[in-house]
Amino acid sequence: MKRIYYGAVRIFRRTGVVVIAASVVVALLFPYFQDSPLNYAETAGTFLLLALPYGISYFLMGPNFVIMADQKEYRINIWIQMIAILRMVFMVVAIRLQKPFVWILIIEACNILFANGGARVIALKAYPWLKEKPADRNNHEFQKKAPYAMAQRLSELATTQTDNIVITAFMGYEMTSVYSTYSYLTDSISKITQSMVTSPMNSFGNLFNDKRADAYSIFTEFFNFAAFLSTVVATVIFIVMPQFVHIWLNKPMYEVSTVICLAFSLNIFYMTLRQPIIICRDANGLYVNARKNAVLLAVVKIVLSIVLIQQLGLLGVILATAIANWTVDFLYNPRLVYREVFHLPVRRYYFMVGVRLLLALVLGGGGYLVWQHMLSYAAGSLAHFVLAVLLLGVCMLAVTAVLYSLAFRSFRHLYVRLKSILQRRRGARKAE
Repeated sequence: MKRIYYGAVRIFRRTGVVVIAASVVVALLFPYFQDSPLNYAETAGTFLLLALPYGISYFLMGPNFVIMADQKEYRINIWIQMIAILRMVFMVVAIRLQKPFVWILIIEACNILFANGGARVIALKAYPWLKEKPADRNNHEFQKKAPYAMAQRLSELATTQTDNIVITAFMGYEMTSVYSTYSYLTDSISKITQSMVTSPMNSFGNLFNDKRADAYSIFTEFFNFAAFLSTVVATVIFIVMPQFVHIWLNKPMYEVSTVICLAFSLNIFYMTLRQPIIICRDANGLYVNARKNAVLLAVVKIVLSIVLIQQLGLLGVILATAIANWTVDFLYNPRLVYREVFHLPVRRYYFMVGVRLLLALVLGGGGYLVWQHMLSYAAGSLAHFVLAVLLLGVCMLAVTAVLYSLAFRSFRHLYVRLKSILQRRRGARKAE
């Protein structure tokens, strides 16, 4: 066990070294290719302040994965979510007080370092044996697969953390601030949604890798749970984002179009919906097969961003992410899992996704029309807007739950599973 743990730590540290080295190189070279109101040192320093905490976090996160593997992630989730809430509060305060953009970077850096550092302390306290280094820390099988895991993680970083660089290079620092504002709103909600889907990751992952379990039936339940959440969140964001940005910032340059909202929503919908496939893939060790696809996804995304931003501006960057996800990623990982794990034709998965995407588009369109009739009330004051959003969210949640229950049998099984869990807990309490 210790050998496996230190093998994982070695991967994290190597990944961290690559991220830090790449950050330093880009920071030193980037100012030469972009006109900036800042001098060379300020430009490079700003970039490093944004990038280095991500690299440093890889040196802290090793013990956290032991807690996750032991299915006791709640021990660190409380701390991480508390830091995330504080991050959101401090960022909103900084924006409302019109503080310099560097404040945002400092808050983000503190969020990354405090969240990972605190979680590390909690994990080491729960598992003190992690501090004991084994005499032999070599695990040849683990080392053989390590490069594949590193390739997956580095590709994910290249896919998700390069937008600001591209926007700054082609549109300037001011538009980077605009994009960062949009992304902050959508990413914060998206991370919460994805964490809700991935929170039972270990339990589902074990079932996906258990030959005695009905893996496909379990997968469809998990898939419908992810689709349900992604539908509710993506549709609400699509509907209310223009008015929310207007109320929050109230500056013409920050106004967001309906098309951009739709593109953001499609990305949120996809990134949440894909989690069951990714969990099933990784639980069966198939990330090894997906290494080249991960690299291709990053390359396609970056190239498309550079091409489309020159024609469509910010919309081009968001569309580049959507196109890369819905082509490269969507056409590979499901095929891999259905072929190697379920031994079923992948068209079944594509049909499931297509039906739920169509349902989300219909719900989003209907909700948009309803919202237009509510605008006169929502625009009355901030309190009116919040009440209108809450009402819309509750209605969307209820309507989606009813439609999913009527249309998808495996979603109805979730109610049965939840009911049985509650009954077991009630029985355990009575027994005490």
